[in-house]
Amino acid sequence: MLTQTPQWVAIYTRSRAEKRVAQLLAGQDFECYLPQVERCHRWSDRYKMVVEPLFRSYVFVKIKNTDVIPIRSTPGVCFIVSFGGEIVTVPQAQIDAIERLVASKQELFVHETASLTKGKKVDIVEGHFAGMSGILLSGCKDGNFAVRIDAIGATIVTTVDRLLLRPAKPQNQPKVRKITIR
Repeated sequence: MLTQTPQWVAIYTRSRAEKRVAQLLAGQDFECYLPQVERCHRWSDRYKMVVEPLFRSYVFVKIKNTDVIPIRSTPGVCFIVSFGGEIVTVPQAQIDAIERLVASKQELFVHETASLTKGKKVDIVEGHFAGMSGILLSGCKDGNFAVRIDAIGATIVTTVDRLLLRPAKPQNQPKVRKITIR
């Protein structure tokens, strides 16, 4: 909950507008933090190191309760992250931890934990079971997940490291054409 004391909040931006939104908010004298990392991107003809936001479409801004309207009216801002109508604040300790991780210059991976929930379909992207799909049955205490893999008409239950799982891509539905015979 916002007060008169400035607190960190997360702002959701339009796709690929994080840097521009951070610049616009900084120009309005708001304290902004856009964690960025350098990643190697591959194109068909070359590799290139690219600086990109650690969290896509998110910028952290330190605001007080009277700053909400100017923030929301900034071009590129979609909304301030809230839950149940209340703006969610980000503790200073979490901002400090993100800053330390980014400063370490180690390779970082961001996984949307909300998308890996019990009962959802997942794909295994690396390891012995790479390329297989299954349904997430439960989370184990040591960070692994139990996954049901339907292959050859049988069900195999195993544990797979969480870092090897991704939410399953939706299957393309077959296209149905309507034909009128006259």
